[in-house]
Order: sequence, then C-alpha cells, then structure tokens
Amino acid sequence: MTDILFGNNNRLVLKLLAKRSLKAQKNTIAVLAIMLATLLFTSLFTIAISLQIAMQESNMRTTGTSAHAGIKRLSWEEYEKLSSDTGIKDIGYSIIIGNAVGDDFNKTPTELRYGDETYSELTFNTPDTGHLPEQKNEIATSRIVLDAMGLPDKVGTQMELTFTTDTDTFTDTFTLCGIWDGDAVAYRQTMLLSKAYAEQVAPVIHGETDGTTPPVGTGYIDAVMMMPTAWNIEKQALEVTSKYGLDERVSINDAYQMATVNLSSMLPLVAGIAVIFIAGYLLIYNVFYISIAQDIRFYGMLKTLGTTARQIRKIVYKKAIKLSLMGIPIGLLLGWPIGRLLLPAIVNMLTDDIRVVTTVNPLIFLVAIVFSAITVFISCQKPAILAAKISPMEALHYIEQTGGKKKQRRSKHISTMMMAKNNLTRNKKKVMIVTLSFVLSIVLLNSVYTYVTSFDFDKFVADFSLTDFTVSDTTVINNYAPYNTANVSQDFISQTESLNGLEDIGNIYLWTSKQPLSENDLARLQELSASSSDIANELENYRVRQEHGVNVYGLDDFPTEYVQVLDGELNTEQWKAGTGVYVTPLRMMGDGSLCLYKPGDQISVTQLDGTNKVYDVLAVVRIPSALQTPLQVDMGLDYIFPTNELLGNMVPADQPAMKTIFNVDHEHQLATENWLKNYTKNTDTSLDYLSKVTLRQNFDRMINMFRLVGGTLCAILALIGILNFINSITTSILSRYREIAMLQSVGMTGWQVKQILIYEGIGYSILGLLGSLILSVIASLTVVRMMGVELTYFTWHFTLLPVFLCIIPLLLITAIVPLVCYNKMAQKTVVERLRIAE
Repeated sequence: MTDILFGNNNRLVLKLLAKRSLKAQKNTIAVLAIMLATLLFTSLFTIAISLQIAMQESNMRTTGTSAHAGIKRLSWEEYEKLSSDTGIKDIGYSIIIGNAVGDDFNKTPTELRYGDETYSELTFNTPDTGHLPEQKNEIATSRIVLDAMGLPDKVGTQMELTFTTDTDTFTDTFTLCGIWDGDAVAYRQTMLLSKAYAEQVAPVIHGETDGTTPPVGTGYIDAVMMMPTAWNIEKQALEVTSKYGLDERVSINDAYQMATVNLSSMLPLVAGIAVIFIAGYLLIYNVFYISIAQDIRFYGMLKTLGTTARQIRKIVYKKAIKLSLMGIPIGLLLGWPIGRLLLPAIVNMLTDDIRVVTTVNPLIFLVAIVFSAITVFISCQKPAILAAKISPMEALHYIEQTGGKKKQRRSKHISTMMMAKNNLTRNKKKVMIVTLSFVLSIVLLNSVYTYVTSFDFDKFVADFSLTDFTVSDTTVINNYAPYNTANVSQDFISQTESLNGLEDIGNIYLWTSKQPLSENDLARLQELSASSSDIANELENYRVRQEHGVNVYGLDDFPTEYVQVLDGELNTEQWKAGTGVYVTPLRMMGDGSLCLYKPGDQISVTQLDGTNKVYDVLAVVRIPSALQTPLQVDMGLDYIFPTNELLGNMVPADQPAMKTIFNVDHEHQLATENWLKNYTKNTDTSLDYLSKVTLRQNFDRMINMFRLVGGTLCAILALIGILNFINSITTSILSRYREIAMLQSVGMTGWQVKQILIYEGIGYSILGLLGSLILSVIASLTVVRMMGVELTYFTWHFTLLPVFLCIIPLLLITAIVPLVCYNKMAQKTVVERLRIAE
C-alpha cells in the first residue's frame, strides 16, 4: 500500500503500529468478547448439526431403512426391469413370507422375509454375529426378538416358530445362524429366512401387479434403492419408476427430507445465530469503541505525521485480526465440548429413542469461524471510521461529549445524583449499547419462561389419553397394523372396576362396516364434489358401489362426556333411547370439515340380523384423538351410538371393547400404574396402556430441555452484558482519574464519589429494566405467540415475572462493580492521580 504522498511502502510500519497498539493496553476483555461469541457459535452449530444427524438416523431406524426410496409389492419381472435401470445407484429386494404369531410377539410384532445382502444392509438387518441364512432351515433375527422369545443370544440355537401367510399357518423348527441388535423404535422386527425356504412357503409372484395385494402380501417383492445423490430424491426416483408404470408406488425415506432446506426447521437456528450475533456485536463493538476513544490522541498524532484515514482503519482492522487470532481458537476449543455436554441432555429430554451422535464435522468449526469473523469485522467498522474521521486538533482535545448542542441548564444546587446523570449523558451511544446487552439477556429469559409456561399439559396428552389411564390392544396403543380393535375383555374390565380409588370408568367399542348410500346421500356427495377434488375423484365409484366404509362407535357414558359438538345438540335422551345417532365430518376428504349429514337427516344402519334400522342424525360431532381407532376408513365418516345400541344389535353382545379409559384418585395412581404394568406384562401380554404418569414424565423432559438450552444461553448472554458493563464502568473511571482527583482535591469526599459511581451504575440497570419491560411485552405478544401457533399443546400466557425477578440482582451488580473499581482507584492518593498525564 502506498497511501503516503511519496509512495513509500508502509506495510511494515502499519503492522508495527498495530502490534504496539496491542501492547499499549490490556485487551483481555476484547479477547474474552471474541472468545464468547465464537464459543456460542461453535456450541450452537455443534448441537444443531449433531442433532440433525441424530434425528436423521433415528428417522431411518424408525422407518427401518437407510435407503433413499422403496417400492412395495412388485412381481419378479417388474423388479428385474427396475434393477437394471442405470438411474439407480444400488438396489436390493426381499420376498414377503408372513408374520410371526404367538404370545411372544404381542408386543414385538415381527415379520418373516427373505432378503438379499443389499436389502439386509439397507434395512439394518445385517448380522454382527454369524451370517445371513444359506441352508434351507436357517434363520437370522435381532436380539430384541430373541429376548421376546426367551431364547439365548447364541448362533446354533434351535427355535420353534409359528407364522401365518396369506394362505396358511406354518409351524417349523429353525437353526439360528445370524444375530444383530435390532431397534426398539422400528415399526416391526424382522426374521430373515433362506431363499429356498421362501420358495417353498411363499413362491414369488410373476407377471404384472397393480399394487393391490392381500393383507400380508405373501410372495410379493419389496425393493429398496439408492439414487445417485441424496438431493431431490423424489424427482430422481419418479423419473426412474415412471418408465415402468411404478411411480405411484414409490415411497421416499422421510429421513432424507431433512436434506431439503425448510424455512420452519431453519427458524430456530436462524434465531439462535441472530441472538448470538447481536450479543457479540454489542460487546465487541463497545470494547473497540471504548478502545478507540482511549487511543484517540494516539490516532490524532498519527494523522499529524501524515497517516491517512485508510491507514488508520487498517491499523484498527489489523488489531481486530490479531485479537481474533487469540479469541477465536479459544472459543472453538471451549465451544465444541460445551455443545457436546449439552447434546446428550437435549437428546434425552426430547426422547429415549434417539441415539446421541456427536460429530466433529469440520463444517462446524468452519462456519463458527466465519460467523465469528463477520461479527468482529462488523463490530469494529464504526470504531474504525471514528478513528479515521477525527482531525488531529479534535483528537488532542477529545473528551466524551453529551452528543448534543443544547445548552445545559445551570442548577444552583449540585448533587451527586445530578452529576451521575450528567456523566451518563456524556456518551449516550455507549450507555445504549451497555443497556441493550442487559436487555437482550433479560428479554430472552422472559421469552423462554413465557414459552415454556405456556405449554399446556392437558392439551399435550389430549392426543394420547384424556384420562389417567387408557388400556387397549398393544397394536392400537403402539399404532402398528394390523390393528386388533376388540381385545379388552370383560374380565379385565371387571378387575378394573374393583380397583381402589377408582373415580370414573368407561369403554369404547368399535365396529368397522360397510353401510348403504341412499339416493339422498349420493346427491349430497354430488354437491360436495364441487368443493372437494377428493370426493369428485371418487364420486363415480360410490355411485357404482352404493355403499361406503364407516367406523361405528359404541360409547359408555364416561367417554361420551368428551365428545364435542360441531353442529346440532347432544340430545342424550333420544340418543340413549336408540333412535338417534351422532356423526362426524368426512375427515379423510378435503380439509376434513365437509359433512355428509346434517342434524335432522336420517341414516340407515345394517343390523346384526341383516335388517336396516333408521336413525335420526342428532348432531355432527368431533371425537378426540385419544378415543379414536388409529385407522380411518373410506371418507373418514364415523357413527357414534351408545354402547347398549351397538352391542347385541349391530355386533355380538359379548364383543370385547377397543379401549377402556378410567381415572383414579391421586393416592392410588402409583399403585394402579404398577398393577397395570404387571397385568400387561404377565396376565394378558396382548394389552398395553398409556398413563398420565408416563406422559407427564415426557412432558417434563421436554420442558427441561427448553429450560436447559434457554437457561444456558441466557446465562452466557448475561455474562456478556456484565462484561460489557464492567468494561464500560472501568474505562469510564480510568478516563476520569484526574477529573475525580480534582473534585476530591477541592473538597468532595470519598463517599460522595462512591455515590456518583453507584448512581451511574443504577442508572444503567434502570434503563435496562425499562427497556426489558418494553421489549419483553413486544416479544411475548409477537415472537413467542408465533412460535407456539403450530403447537397443539400451546396456550399462551402473558407474564413479566422473570423481568421483575431480575431487578434485585441487576441493581446489586450495577452498584457493586463501580464500588470495586473505586476502591482499586483509591489505592492511589489524590496527588498521585493528579500527576497522571492525560
């Protein structure tokens, strides 16, 4: 660079000046500021990237495959055509055989297949002990299945197994040849049999298929495939499969959808970056601004010697770079371990099913360095411009100004409070920055508290259990098909009714049937087709079939209390008399709000003896999710009858219930929980249950996760605010050494000086609290409410409690720090301080 008139090379001089500037004063707080910003960025990206990888892996394990896409129910010829396509990187297949049956599999649903090596690898079914089946009666499975069967984890173990296919039930003895861990979160466990055995009991399907198969799909092929890249998998898969007319049967692995940028999923990360950037900016800017103000005479002298504005800016930037070279590495070294320590707590609070995956991805450190460097660069922009703009004469006479040209009113009475006020108004920009540092941490604390306290436990459990306990078949509770919706026996119900502390109990019965469509019904569907493409597409089918699938519920009095009216009235007397019915909207059509029936209409329901009975539609209602069957049929229309109308008239009188719900008093909840645990584990293993006790634990874990992350961030931001305040007060007192000494030399006492400094500090806290109150109200009404809109369990509650709780500690900090600084200053005598050169 040759900025000086005669073109001399001044790079070495600029480096030397920047180096001496670093040595000329203490830069601990500047390095600490950069380190804290880098630490926050590193921790944030460590958690974000590691959590994304962990959730992606968990999603794969739940889905049961790491493949990009899959196609179900193919024939052998269809698979051969697909597997030969050059648009597929890798492909594997399995032949469906059947499902394992018996008490051992009530809570561990297990399917039987033959799978090639690629299929086994892509579906996490590769043995870590032994090998895949080769001989005819060899079998490989997971340790979860072996544990459920009570068999040892040892290759060579003989096992007797009963399984069903679409056509028959088989019982055979197999030799265990391969074992892997398995995943408890998987939809089903898998047993792999040999190809020879599969050909015997499940001959592979040939010819063309349309995707419509028997319930199990015995003999059909399921394929899993990897595309050339993980970006835009759906487009790649559809391009390949459309050549063979299989595009409508493609399913994309949801885990890879995370590779697509989604605004809602990126919002928390963007918000975290913004908060850290603002906090880092406020601290680093203030550090450099104060540093420039202290060195302003130095820069003025450089200008007197002919240094250009550009060269002065370069000196400031070089200083920032050197400080960054010290602060950023420390921040990286501390940030990754902090993120690593927080991650397991966050994962465990989210769910037990996600494995902790901590990555040392270089991208974490690269992005953290970039964001930290950007923060430092932007933070030192204005201070550098200030240093470059000031003239030599202004620099030599520089003192902190009030920032305005208005004449000051002269007061006859001078007080310590008035002097503190005048000191605060000397540099309004510095006061504003320090105040914002306090405000940022308090507003974030209040927002996190408001967000967490707005989580509504009753809403959280509403989708799972409205009562203390819900009992049903394990397939219904755990939501895996095929569902057994009639398995809660009268024996269980009788035992439950005799429990100590029982308050309320009721049963839900289900009958899934086909019901006739009248001419009026078809005419109504014609009307609705104008507003629903779903109905329009199926209208002709309904005209041909003249019937539709319906879930028919029978409710006892207790569950009926939870039914919500959408239209009409709950005419309990007519409903219980067996002449009326409640209906739901068509939940599977359009937006789920369209109604086939209105109050006052009539419907005909087929009875057990083959006759039809006409019922008056009393009301359109909504059944809470916790009371529903997991499987909606056809249009999603349900009929709701009293139990005594359903049992004996439409279904056999002894049909078991789908669900039993009940409440017990608080004193007996733990005893009931233990009784249910023992009953479903030892007496009837086909049953399972949900309880508010376990749901409360999940709810509390989620809240604790937000408290941990939010609390940690608030604590670091509070530290940044305190550092900013300490830096400002310390440098303010240092810059006023002679001024304070002169005041003391003309009679001001030490206590009066302390009062001025304490009032100054308290002024910062008052401004911070006022700013926090205003911004907390705005944040609560806008950001917090917006964040909770998509949560079904969020009920916004306005509060400013954390702001008020911060009053005392903030006042103490802002009062104590000036006292400490004064005591350090007072170690020198007034005479010594007067001799200090400006």
